[in-house]
Amino acid sequence: MHLLATTNGGLESVAAGEIDDLVGRDASIHHRGVVEFDGDVEDVYDLHYRGRTLHRIMAVLADGVVEELADVYELTASAPVEARLPSSDFGVVGTRHGDHEFTSVDVAERVGQAVIDAYRDAAGTRLPVDLDDPTVKLEAYLYDDRFTLAVDLTGESLHKRPYRICEHDAPVRGTLAYAMLRIAGWTPTDRLVDPMAGSATIPTEAALAATGAVPRPDLEPSFGALPGYDVDRFRRRRDAYADPPSGPGTTRGGSPADRPSTGGALDASALDIEAREIRSRWRRCARVNREAAGLEDAFDVVDADAREASIDADRVVTNLPFGVRTGTDLRELYGAFVDRLEAGDIGRLVALTTSPELLPVEPTERYNIPYGRLDAAIVVWEP
Repeated sequence: MHLLATTNGGLESVAAGEIDDLVGRDASIHHRGVVEFDGDVEDVYDLHYRGRTLHRIMAVLADGVVEELADVYELTASAPVEARLPSSDFGVVGTRHGDHEFTSVDVAERVGQAVIDAYRDAAGTRLPVDLDDPTVKLEAYLYDDRFTLAVDLTGESLHKRPYRICEHDAPVRGTLAYAMLRIAGWTPTDRLVDPMAGSATIPTEAALAATGAVPRPDLEPSFGALPGYDVDRFRRRRDAYADPPSGPGTTRGGSPADRPSTGGALDASALDIEAREIRSRWRRCARVNREAAGLEDAFDVVDADAREASIDADRVVTNLPFGVRTGTDLRELYGAFVDRLEAGDIGRLVALTTSPELLPVEPTERYNIPYGRLDAAIVVWEP
C-alpha cells in the first residue's frame, strides 16, 4: 500500500532517512511536511512505536491528476472505500495549494459526498459524518493538479511526548529535537552537550533513542478502528520492543535499534549527555521531565552560562534563545557562545535559531523550517 507520513516542514529528507533506517522503505517528498512511500501493515506498526521524527502516518485511498471538482468526486468514488473504511463516522480535512476556482472547503465537501455515495452503493449503509471528533479522519490534499486522499492511521500526533510535563516558554518539539540529533550525526557513544537546554527536550530525546525507549508508549492509534489492522498485534510488538529479553547480545524486539545507534540499546548510565541551563526555573523543569521519562541516570542537568562555560563535546545540539529583548543582546549572546565553541574542542554544532544571521560563523548546512509562526533555521557548523 502507499503511505504518507507527516513531519516538520523542511526536514522531509531527515524523516525519509529515518523511515529507510527503520523499515527499509524509500520515501520521497509528497509536499512540504509530508513524505510518501510504499509499505505494508508491519511497517505501519513499526513506525508507530519506533518513529521519532514522524507526526502522523496515513494510508492512501486515492491518488491522481484532477482538473476540476468533478474529478475529485470521481477519483474518490472509484476508491475502495467500503473495503478500507469501517462503518463508522468520518470527517474530511481539505488542503489545497495552487491556482483553482474552488476552495479547500469545496474539496472536503466533494470528497465527503463521494465517500458517502460510494460506501452506500457498495455496502448499502450511509456513513455518518462527524466534523468535530470523527472516528475516521480523512485528509484530502490537492497540490496544483495532484489529488491525494488518505486515511489517518495515527490519531493524536506522535510528537506529543508523554514526558513533556513541564513546558519551556519556547519549547522545541521532540520530533524536531530528534531530527537535529540525526542532522548532527550523534551516536550514543558520543559526548553530547546542550548548552542552552531549557526543559531538556534535546537531551531527553537523545537518551530515549540511545536506550531504545518507545517515544509514544501511551499511543492508542486510530488504525485500531480500521479493517485490515490488528491493534493487539501492534501492542504486542510494541511491548516486546520496549521490554526485550535479557542477556548478552539481545536487542529490543529482535530488531536493530533506532539510529542514532551503536547496534543495540544502551544502559542509561553509560551515556555521556549534559544539559546545561543558566536559569534555575528551567533546570527544575528539565529534572521533572527527565524523571517523567524514566531517565534519571541518563544525563546531568548543570548550572552553566553558555557565554562563559567551556565546551568539549563530540556534538553540541541546542535551541538558541530568541526571546532576548533586543537584537544587540542576541548578537552578544551568540558571539560569546561561539567564542566558547572555538576555544573548546567540539566536533559539530547543530543549532535551531530564528536569527541565523547573528551567528558569527558560516554554516556548512542549513535547513529552513517554520517554528510556530516564525521563520527559523537549523544551522550546522564544524570548526
